[in-house]
Amino acid sequence: MKFQRISDWSSRHPAAVGCLGLIFLVVVLLVGFDSYSRIRLASEIRALERMGIPCDVEGFAEWQKKQGASEELTREFFALYEGISPEGFSPVDSTSRTEQLKLEDLPKFLAGHGEEIRAADRFLDEHPDFIMWRDYSCDFLWQVEYLMLNSLREYARLNHDRFYYALLQDDPAGAARNFDRSAVLRDYALREPILITFVAAAGIESTRLKSLFEAAFYGEIEQLDAETLKRWADSMPDVEARFRSRSPCVWEGKLGLIVEAAQLPTIFWLFPEQKKWKDVLYRCFLGPIYRLDGVAAIQIFRETVLPLAAEDYTPETVRKLTPYQDLRTSRQKLGAAVLLSPMTSFSSLWDVSFEFQRVSALYARCRVLRTGLAVELFRRKYGRLPQKLDELVPEFLPAVPVSPFSGKPLRIEAGTLDYYQPRTETTGTFEGYRVYVDGDPERVPVGRTRTDRNGLNPVWNRAMKLNTP
Repeated sequence: MKFQRISDWSSRHPAAVGCLGLIFLVVVLLVGFDSYSRIRLASEIRALERMGIPCDVEGFAEWQKKQGASEELTREFFALYEGISPEGFSPVDSTSRTEQLKLEDLPKFLAGHGEEIRAADRFLDEHPDFIMWRDYSCDFLWQVEYLMLNSLREYARLNHDRFYYALLQDDPAGAARNFDRSAVLRDYALREPILITFVAAAGIESTRLKSLFEAAFYGEIEQLDAETLKRWADSMPDVEARFRSRSPCVWEGKLGLIVEAAQLPTIFWLFPEQKKWKDVLYRCFLGPIYRLDGVAAIQIFRETVLPLAAEDYTPETVRKLTPYQDLRTSRQKLGAAVLLSPMTSFSSLWDVSFEFQRVSALYARCRVLRTGLAVELFRRKYGRLPQKLDELVPEFLPAVPVSPFSGKPLRIEAGTLDYYQPRTETTGTFEGYRVYVDGDPERVPVGRTRTDRNGLNPVWNRAMKLNTP
């Protein structure tokens, strides 16, 4: 009877029936599309988990547990390093990437914080293998990382100042201790599987190496004995190898975060003032697109970025990264046009070329410093500069290092050379020699008029006689 009544009503209201049928069809299609997107994403997650890549907070927490991270030691670490602050001293030029304090303030600071600094040094000496504890369940993980990394970076900068000050005080042994101890700070950050800590480790190491670059330029490197210089030169391949061995793990961690983001389609994080019902609608209608876009990002990340994780930033690497960079660019354009683009448009797809270039710049610094120290050892032994870097092989180098950007051997030039001094923002000339790399696609090429003003081209300037600008 009811069926007959429904049939009669349907025959009298065909338009209403058509609308109801269309709504039903749309709901079925949406449910099917949603289920399909969930199955595709789940399949990608299972594939990554089989590769040993953590894809959720629990996975990161389990990794941390296996590494032996210590919450108690982390609290002790913060208590020590937060007590060392340069507050109350004259501000340093904000353009400086390394100076913590002005040179005239440093003796007063070291005297006033002597006990705290010695306690912090003891922590590094006693816990060289320390792994910091992280609360991976916290939202905005990068903010937590910044907080934890600040102590590492600030103390690395202070050690840079302490190294140079020790040389000014004719204490090469103290300078050497500071240089070696800063490597422990680098390793603290390098042990983490997160991209931001990896980049921070590169920054800490660059600050550490800058100590030697400056000591060479100002002539204080003469105080350091040949055995110490050779030890540091021989350690550079190991430094580079440490970063290369960690690169795959770091990029896998980044991929895991992309997966985590792909499972949480929401517009609420972007516009917190939006009503909750709008966020629910976004999840329902755009959630499947969000997940499938995440699948595309995961696949192309796995196929293009991971295989290149430990490679130099050569033109060939840039070419192989093109598909990923194109995907990122297209999502950014879509996100700027309409709010239909998933989260990958805004935060999940980083410009990986920047990280590749930055780490390769560190590799270049390691090679330049190693070669510069080899030239210094050659000069001390033979009383002259080598005309070509080939003269350093095999006594001081197994082979002439090459640029990680071009694959070409490093270069040396000697005589009256230009330089840029960032502390005074002046240019001048000096008598000496320079070892450098070329081919960095992101920087101005090295040439006769180069001044190193951007401070990022890795250059070993060894001044024999410095002329006042």
